[in-house]
Amino acid sequence: MKSIAAKVTPAKPANQEMVTNWADPGYFAHQSRVKNLLRILKQLVVRPDGHKTLPTKSGIVLILLSLGIGSAAYNTASNILFIVLAMLLSSLLLSGLLSWMNFKGTRWRLSLERHFRAGDTTSVKIEVSNSKTFLPTYGLWFFLKAHKSEAARRLPLEERVDPAQSCTLIWLFEPLKRGREVIEIVGLESSFPFGFLRKSIGHSIKQEVKVWPRRISYEFTPPALAHARSAGLSASQAGSGSELINLRDYRSGDPLRQIHWKASARLQRFMIREVAEENHESYALAVETPASIWKAGEQFERLCSVVGAMAEDLFLSEQLRAVTINDGESIPIRKQGDLHAFLDSLAELQPVERLGHTHQHAGSTTITFSPGAGEHILIHVGGIHAGTA
Repeated sequence: MKSIAAKVTPAKPANQEMVTNWADPGYFAHQSRVKNLLRILKQLVVRPDGHKTLPTKSGIVLILLSLGIGSAAYNTASNILFIVLAMLLSSLLLSGLLSWMNFKGTRWRLSLERHFRAGDTTSVKIEVSNSKTFLPTYGLWFFLKAHKSEAARRLPLEERVDPAQSCTLIWLFEPLKRGREVIEIVGLESSFPFGFLRKSIGHSIKQEVKVWPRRISYEFTPPALAHARSAGLSASQAGSGSELINLRDYRSGDPLRQIHWKASARLQRFMIREVAEENHESYALAVETPASIWKAGEQFERLCSVVGAMAEDLFLSEQLRAVTINDGESIPIRKQGDLHAFLDSLAELQPVERLGHTHQHAGSTTITFSPGAGEHILIHVGGIHAGTA
């Protein structure tokens, strides 16, 4: 896992990201100056929950040095030693004061992509804003944690944030497993300016995301296409036509041969060519996971992966018409949001105790799945073996 500070990234549409509310240190509560001053004086005696101020290694050395010089000054009654002691204690006090001012007026929030996929690197963003009037914000450290993946990252703010400015910190995070993942900012700290004191805030911001199954390769030959090949006939794969009908943004799993390089260079992002298809046979995916057949483990995870990969590929070739999971209703897939909802369901799919009945998909060919040897998955079309994953 890697971290990149203050990285400039292309803007995405607002509906492509989930953004939390702004968080702040909680020093002020938009009250009058008198009430804020009283709150500050109270916090000097009783620290707020989650706030800590501890000396660093250099701060401990400074404190020990101050004690030694103080003892010598008291025993010798030397004014010079008392002046040196005052300077050391003043630098310690100033360090704590400037650390407090560094936090003041700083806001932060999480910005996550709506869809994560196991095995794919995804950007976890922290937006940092400085609302102070005169002072910049320096040297903060954000502590992030991904609970399901048991991953953590200490993300630095390596560049200063000037007043009324903002920046973005990025954690390149790779989820390990499908399911619900919780990304959390568990705290942040500052040792600015001298590194004598480490002031930390245990402020938590959480955001839950669904991690889709990882994509895997599979072999799939529809019975009609296999029959045409055995008869010596030509049958073009879906999506292999030459008539361009649309351009869209690149999505994970898209073939590289479909990238429109000229449009990608002009728009500064990968664009995919959608072409007219020569084979438009439609399919319906039926996923049934009775516990008597499927056990939680690597083979079941492989089932979720191949179902997700086939659903995306069939959707991109406009051959996916409907999906069904266990005893649920048959859900038509008409737009990308329908496909994403299905992949969200796969993220949480588990074996079930029993099934009530099996759906029939009129007007389309049903694709079903069964366990194979080892961890392999068998793919069937209308009950006929058509592929393996």
